[in-house]
Amino acid sequence: MKGKTANASARHARLLASAALGLAALPSCAAAQEAPAATPAPSADLPADQPAGAERAEEQAIIVTGSRLANSSFNAPTPVTTLGTERLQKMGSTNIGEALATLPSFRASSSPSNSTVGSNISPVNAGARIADLRGLGQSRTLVLVDSRRFAPSTSTGTVDLNLIPTLLIERADIVTGGASAAYGSDAVSGVINIILNKHLEGVRSNFEYGVTDRGDGNNYVAQIAAGTSFADGRGHAVFGAEYDKDLGVGGCYTRTNCSNEVGNLTQTAGVNGRPANNIAYNVHTATLTPGGLITGVVNAAGTRSAARGGPLGGLQFDANGNAVPFSYGQNAGALFMEGGTGAGLNSFFGDPALSIPVTRYNAFGHFEYEASPAFTGFIDMSYGHVAGYTSGPEVRDGGFPGNGSLIRIDNPFLPNAIKQTMQANGITGLVIGKLGTDFGQMDSVSKRDTFRIVTGANGKLGGTWAWDGYVQYGVTDYTQSTVNDRITANYAKAIDAVADPVTGKPICRVALTDPNTACRPLDILGQGQFSPEAKAYAFGTTYQHTRFSQWAGAGNVHGTLFEGWAGPMTLATGVEARRDQLSITVDPISAANGFYVYNATPTRGHVNVIEGYVEAGLPLLKDSPLGRSLDLNGAIRRTHYNTANLTVSNSFNATTWKIGGTYAPIDGVLLRVTESQDIRAPNTAELFTTPVTGVGALSDTKTGSQVFATIYTGGNINLRPEKARTFTTGITLQPGGALRGLRLSADYYKISIRDAIATLGAQVIVNTCNTTGAADICGLVTRNSSGILQSVSVLYLNLNRQDLKGLDFEASYHTNLGAESSLDLRGLATHTIKLTNSAVLMPGTTTPVNRAGDNGLNGVPSWVVDGFASLTLRRLTLNLQGHFISGGKYDASLIGPEDPGYSVNLVNSININRVPSRFYTNIGASFDLIKNGPRTLQVYGNVTNLFDVMPPPLWNGNNNSVYYDVIGRRYRVGVRYNF
Repeated sequence: MKGKTANASARHARLLASAALGLAALPSCAAAQEAPAATPAPSADLPADQPAGAERAEEQAIIVTGSRLANSSFNAPTPVTTLGTERLQKMGSTNIGEALATLPSFRASSSPSNSTVGSNISPVNAGARIADLRGLGQSRTLVLVDSRRFAPSTSTGTVDLNLIPTLLIERADIVTGGASAAYGSDAVSGVINIILNKHLEGVRSNFEYGVTDRGDGNNYVAQIAAGTSFADGRGHAVFGAEYDKDLGVGGCYTRTNCSNEVGNLTQTAGVNGRPANNIAYNVHTATLTPGGLITGVVNAAGTRSAARGGPLGGLQFDANGNAVPFSYGQNAGALFMEGGTGAGLNSFFGDPALSIPVTRYNAFGHFEYEASPAFTGFIDMSYGHVAGYTSGPEVRDGGFPGNGSLIRIDNPFLPNAIKQTMQANGITGLVIGKLGTDFGQMDSVSKRDTFRIVTGANGKLGGTWAWDGYVQYGVTDYTQSTVNDRITANYAKAIDAVADPVTGKPICRVALTDPNTACRPLDILGQGQFSPEAKAYAFGTTYQHTRFSQWAGAGNVHGTLFEGWAGPMTLATGVEARRDQLSITVDPISAANGFYVYNATPTRGHVNVIEGYVEAGLPLLKDSPLGRSLDLNGAIRRTHYNTANLTVSNSFNATTWKIGGTYAPIDGVLLRVTESQDIRAPNTAELFTTPVTGVGALSDTKTGSQVFATIYTGGNINLRPEKARTFTTGITLQPGGALRGLRLSADYYKISIRDAIATLGAQVIVNTCNTTGAADICGLVTRNSSGILQSVSVLYLNLNRQDLKGLDFEASYHTNLGAESSLDLRGLATHTIKLTNSAVLMPGTTTPVNRAGDNGLNGVPSWVVDGFASLTLRRLTLNLQGHFISGGKYDASLIGPEDPGYSVNLVNSININRVPSRFYTNIGASFDLIKNGPRTLQVYGNVTNLFDVMPPPLWNGNNNSVYYDVIGRRYRVGVRYNF
């Protein structure tokens, strides 16, 4: 088998090498992917009189990000925003993902501070920084490095930006529109093209320390980059590496937004004149405690009923296992209540970290040599390691009306007084709700190791024609383990204890019929009352190993077809091929879904892709009475996909295209418009992962209760590609004269996705089923014979339609203030007008829920604005950043008193449905102690969230960390030494 695998890999390598280099002899078409730089619009990060890549414009043609055409005078019709290395330094960013998250067009979907978002504390890809442009999902944002696809670092095909050395980044170009015709699948919401400095001379280094205002969140960073040329400049070698250790921030109760214990109390709409959802303070758990709470009783017939109101109602077990009173607060429901016992438990998930600990390190090397103008060969190698650590309570049994933990009357751990009461009232068992913090935390570790090697070449073919090609192999080994995870079957046997008929000592009931059982009796009444042997039997360690590998290759040629009346008509064409493979192995218990949470199941599958494209640019006007310039741009790409796992294979074709143009009626004014059809094919995780289980807290509007339910997540081999139609249009103003250095732009965008590949959140599925009764959605929900919610299947589906539209604004100004002094101003804003999913409707209507202006986990704020000012006075630089998030709705699918049609009797009613705005202020300063040519020594410091602004008080814990800062004021100091 190993021989077959090796032979297959060799065949893939030969195939891709042929695809990459086979076009070398063709004297026509295609744009270089191996471009040193693009020509983004000038910004505060790049002086207006020096476009990016200008220093090498004489050596190589410039590639415009978002296009494959090589033409320094070409104006891209697709909007491009640039984030330069100078901005990274001024912000003190040690990670490109952190910097990108501040741009209004991004949604911070994955970062160390939101790895514990919501009711679940998940170790999956913990600590990763994965970009989500437009809030349309991580997998719809394509990440390139030097205009080439970067090896994916997750099974979903996304790239963890932790893996790219920050000191080698020259800039990041963000194409805020569909670009599948230029770059292939996944470029639905846009492209991030990270341009590396591959001609670095000398050595750069950076050392930084960070800490929060509360003394936690210690962060240590060391970075180095070096480069040199040789052979009279025909060769160049570059190396970069960095180490970053973040100790994390926690727990949650160190910040007021947690200690306020804000939560949502749900109930049957209209009861006691209250709506279905109620935002309240001092929300505690009503059905579980650390020592165990009697929530239900079982009679001789096996029927369960609530304990509250009965002889054993209002009793819990203290740390020693004694029955003591439990105080119910107001409006106690099936999971939460307002007030009462339980302060400091942060609802049901204990005291989670606000930002998890993460350790990462990476290294990158680049070598190139120009043998002749017709052939320059290169090789890139990179390695990155990221480890994230999450922790959460071991057991969260909500008790009745959920399943809870059943303790029978003959359990020897029950206090005698409780047994006597049970006997007197015909009670044969108790349903216990328990927050099992005494069993220790479930500590999870997620580790990703990504290796990538790229080799290729480029050169001139004569005249304006040039070629390039490359072959890339990347592999990510992802391991995830969780210690102290409950083994469901063993736990149930262990808590079902009886007295040994001979010795009278506690034994497992199964030992009566199986004397050789490994089961040991587990006492859950109280805290820490169990033996080590019992805990070892009932708890274990989950393990999964995922290997995601990719072969990729491409060959391109580009040049000028002819000289037209307004300039050269340029053409680019090329072929690309990829093979993605996914393999998941797990422990035997996980394979049988035997753990409490974080089960995974083994799977294998692959996706083969081969595609070809053509792109052309045609100038129609130049310095004409009708305008300064008019350029047309068009591209088309044809792609063939083949997907297969061990039992099923599918194939399909897809066509993407774009057409656009730019028009400059006068100097300093540029109009642009683009229409494109883009695709995203299902990735390996969406296709091949088999259903796994977890547990989540869900509000059930059908029964007016909150329960813990099993949540199944998994892939779907029958998925089809999603198609998107993208339209953008905008204007750029760049005046001269006294206003030289000023640039203004405004763009409108509209993206419509058909057959969108997505999962609906478990809560959204339950709400939609309850309000619409849609058979396809309700088929994902199961209930027991009493109508109690049991499980929800969160599977990848081709949903009907997603629509997004909005506006982007950008303004920048640069001016020199004298010798070595300058002022830079930049403002970016995004206004989201519409974000809908046709599978999620407002109750009782056929109108999709508009998530634009929804500041919760499922939406995007209406306005996000980011402003940056930098003043350089010789050796001193001062920086000021402001970040604004507009107020909005708590949940756009709910109706509050502020909304038309409100009534407490609505199943989607809420007592308050507004979230206040937030404004964050960051400051920084740097001073050059040494400034002597290439030799510089600089000290710097930054304060993030200067005024210690806390999140809006409408969520419990860190549920709102996607948009809001949950950590507070923090400091960074560092030193940069270059020579």
